Amino acid sequence: MTVADGSQTRLAYVLETSPGIIPATPEWQTLRYVSETLALNKQTDIPDEITGGRDVTDIVDVGRSVTGGINTLLSYGTFDDLLAGLFCNDWNDDVLINGRMAKTFAFEKTFDLGASKAYDRYLGVRMNSLDLSFQAKQSVTANWNVMGLDVADPAAAIVVGAAYLPATTTPVLNAALNIGSLVLGGIAASPKLQSASITINNNIYANDIIGSYAPYSHGLGRFDCSGSVTALFESIDQYKAIIDHVDLSLALTLGAVANSRYTLTLEKIKGMNGNPQVSGNNRAVTLTMPFTAKYGPTIGASMKIERNVA
Repeated sequence: MTVADGSQTRLAYVLETSPGIIPATPEWQTLRYVSETLALNKQTDIPDEITGGRDVTDIVDVGRSVTGGINTLLSYGTFDDLLAGLFCNDWNDDVLINGRMAKTFAFEKTFDLGASKAYDRYLGVRMNSLDLSFQAKQSVTANWNVMGLDVADPAAAIVVGAAYLPATTTPVLNAALNIGSLVLGGIAASPKLQSASITINNNIYANDIIGSYAPYSHGLGRFDCSGSVTALFESIDQYKAIIDHVDLSLALTLGAVANSRYTLTLEKIKGMNGNPQVSGNNRAVTLTMPFTAKYGPTIGASMKIERNVA
């Protein structure tokens, strides 16, 4: 028998026609990823019954859903569909802002078993959260978390008429050479940042009903955008902005070549905490500031992403 190899396992997705429904003759988009934990999440109930023998009398299957994560490295054009799903909106003239449009995907894992293949499909998948991490001299990581309705039975064949689009080949972006600008606005002197992170959370929740194993639907919660920046301590401006609780902004442009760059804009953020920290000898003093974004009237949202930036 042939044991499936991780490096030969394909992960692909397609936008569903409606939640849980794979389109006819789907064009699956092969995804670049580092690791994944997509899984059927079974909910069981062990009845608290007493029979005198101290045994478990039953294990009841009461529900199921799809949960898990997809860990990736950011590259241009690779995740635009998933970003639209995360932001619950469509790209409009290469601009994406958070909205209220529900988008669901089907994900498929293909395992190569030598003489045969196995297909594992996850249905009604919503992009629930994304963690972006920018560290000096490292690749930019983009780790996704999803919530889905159900799984299809494991299959030994593709969906009838399915095609598979190849994965993108754009370079992996890094925080050393591919950051065009990173500006913390609203203070006199924008600090030099050693690291930054942005977390987006849709706070999706399941609507469960009697008579169904799987969730009936998913509800869309508040669009929460938060993060953290760690800066070299060169002036008191950022520290004073935290104390005074003034409005700040964060803008980041990244990409390898012109017209293949993104600009991320958080028009209004608040520094939630932070003060200069001395971590020991032979190290610079730094200031780590957790932040939370709020609605920005100019962009008309909490966060904006622009693509095809020069």
